[in-house]
Amino acid sequence: MGMNSPLLTALILTCAAVPVVRAQEAPVYGALLRSAGPAPDMGTPFMGPARPVEPSGTSAGSGGVDLSGQFPTSSRDQLDVGSCHTFTAVGLLEAAYYRKYGERIRFSEADLFMQYRLLSGNAYDSWVWRTKPELGEGGRVQGDIETAIARGVATTPQYSDFVERYRRYREAEQRTLQNIEEQRKKDPWYVRLLYDPRRHWRRMQQDPQAQRILQNYLMGNDRTLESQRETTRQKLQGFKVDRQFFITLPNSVDRPKEQCRRDGRSRTQAVLKELDAGRPVGVSYFTDNDWGSHVIIVTGYKTDETGGIVFKTRNSWGAGGDFNMCPDDMCKVHQLASVRP
Repeated sequence: MGMNSPLLTALILTCAAVPVVRAQEAPVYGALLRSAGPAPDMGTPFMGPARPVEPSGTSAGSGGVDLSGQFPTSSRDQLDVGSCHTFTAVGLLEAAYYRKYGERIRFSEADLFMQYRLLSGNAYDSWVWRTKPELGEGGRVQGDIETAIARGVATTPQYSDFVERYRRYREAEQRTLQNIEEQRKKDPWYVRLLYDPRRHWRRMQQDPQAQRILQNYLMGNDRTLESQRETTRQKLQGFKVDRQFFITLPNSVDRPKEQCRRDGRSRTQAVLKELDAGRPVGVSYFTDNDWGSHVIIVTGYKTDETGGIVFKTRNSWGAGGDFNMCPDDMCKVHQLASVRP
């Protein structure tokens, strides 16, 4: 089926609009776009109807693809933490692991979030650069995946246990940041010129001893973490993340549906290509006009009798949190990510 396929000329919305993200998400894309300028549209050609893919997923014949069987569990819940990027990365890694080894393994979102955001000092980026005294929880799916491939990721820590401890840590840490910020305002200008307490505090948190103390607190002094990480690090060797960036801005959330469908056509084609190849794809999209962003996994698609497309998703809002995306939503998408073994 070529580019003149009626499947692309009849992309009709048959589902509800994408809901607004419920937790704080990544402002990272906005900062990158403002500093580096717009990235090229890397949309890829449409590859035709779905074909059976084993063992990665099942084909719905000419009516679509269902790759939900690649995941070891149903959708899991990020709760009140802006960790959707970590949940998406873990899901993509679990699916790619299944495609390579034929085994369903559950990676720990808690461990990966801790490694990528907290132990690296990334959680202080917003405070350092935007002077907002709070921990930054958002991030890039690519960063999570590359962290897992380079360092490994544990398999036993449960996210629900981690969150209870993390909430207490987050509250105490943000009180500290606020106190530092208030004291900084009281210092004479020449003191502020010579000494930046924001950067100093971030460096302190990256000290190996401070990292050990924080990990022990958040994970309950689990002495098996390093061995778990090393095991998965070896198994993930050779995995890589593929990314595609698209030119779009937050005001895309206000575009009329027909215009959004036209503007998002290259994103629709790119997602279809990944799904037809048997790879679930992480989709990052704007949720508001203030650079708010959310990321989910598209696990398949269906078509109706008119050729309309409905993308099925795996969200990070727990049972009942999944929803449909459609071509009329795709102009809001600014990045795609998939994992290849």
